[in-house]
Amino acid sequence: MTSPTATDPAAGSGTAPELAGARDRLEAVLAAPTLNTVLVRGTLTEPMLSAVDFTAGLAADVVTDIGAYLLGLLDRELVAYDPSYRPGSHEALVDALANAPALAALHARVLTDDLPLDRGREEDPVVAMVHVLTGADGDRLAVYRLKGEGIATRRVRGVRALLPRDGYWEPVPEAHLLYYSPRFDAAVIGDHVLFTAVTTLAQQLQAPDRARTMARTTFATATASVAIDGADQLAEAVSTEPAMIAKMAQLARLLAADPAYADALTTPNLVEFIDRNPQFGVTTAGEGQHRRLVYESSPQTRFLIVKLLADDLLRSDLTDRRYEAGTKHRVAD
Repeated sequence: MTSPTATDPAAGSGTAPELAGARDRLEAVLAAPTLNTVLVRGTLTEPMLSAVDFTAGLAADVVTDIGAYLLGLLDRELVAYDPSYRPGSHEALVDALANAPALAALHARVLTDDLPLDRGREEDPVVAMVHVLTGADGDRLAVYRLKGEGIATRRVRGVRALLPRDGYWEPVPEAHLLYYSPRFDAAVIGDHVLFTAVTTLAQQLQAPDRARTMARTTFATATASVAIDGADQLAEAVSTEPAMIAKMAQLARLLAADPAYADALTTPNLVEFIDRNPQFGVTTAGEGQHRRLVYESSPQTRFLIVKLLADDLLRSDLTDRRYEAGTKHRVAD
C-alpha cells in the first residue's frame, strides 16, 4: 500500500515532508480504536483542558466520522502548506507540526492521560474540541474542530435551550451545553498537521509568524533597489494583512524560481513602467533621479505597489496584448 506524499506548489514537482505509512497507521488504529475527547476552553495559546466521556453509541458514531474524515484527507493530493495557495477540492494541505508552535504545545497537552473530567460548569467558552483515537498498539491520531456550533460562539440571539424540571421548563446555562458536529478542521498524524482551508493554520491554529517572516523578508529583498515613500508602512501592511502576505508568498516563489527577477525591480524600471501605464494607478513623487514610488494606504490603492512588484500582468496569446491581472485593464508593452 502506498503512502501519501505532499507536493510543493512552489516547486511544482518538488516534494514536501512525506507522511510515511499514514494510511496503514490509520487503518491499524481504526481496527480497534479507543476514543478520548478533550475540550479546550479559554484560548488556544492559554488553554484549559478537560476530558469528556460519550455514551457508547455516540462514541461509535464519532469514531466512524473521524475515520471517514481522515481517509478522505489521505485520498486527496497532499500539498505543502503555502499561505498564498488555495487548495482545490482534490487537495489537502500538510505542514510540519513544529511549524505551528501553539498547536504543537496544545497537542502535547491533549495527549496527557490525566486530564480532569469536564462537568459542564465552567464559564470559559469552548474554543476547540479534540478527538483522539488510540489503537491497540498505542499509536494515536487526533482531529480538531476549531469552528462551528458551540465553538467560541454564543447562542443564536433570542434562542434559549430549556429542560423540564418539576413541572416547569427552565433555561439551561450555556456553559452546560456542548455541541458535537461531524465536521473537523485539522488532523494531526505523527509530526504533521493536515487541513483543507488555507486560513486554518494562520487564523484558527495561530501560527502566523512563519508567514509574516516570509513576507517581511520577501518585501525587503524585492525593494532593495526601489525607493518608496511610506516604505515602512507598506512593510508593516505586507506582513500583517492576510491578502498581502499571500501576495508576498507569490512574489517569493517568483524570486526563488528566477533569481534574476529581482534585477528588474529597480526604481528606474518601475517608474518607466508607471509612466507608460498611468492607468495602473501608482503615484510617484520627485524629479529625475529622485523619482520614487508613493505608497497610499487607502483601500483603492494599498495593493498597487505590491501588484507591481509581483508582476501581476497577463499577456494574451490570442491578441498579444498585456493586461493587469486583477482588473484586466490593458497595459502598454
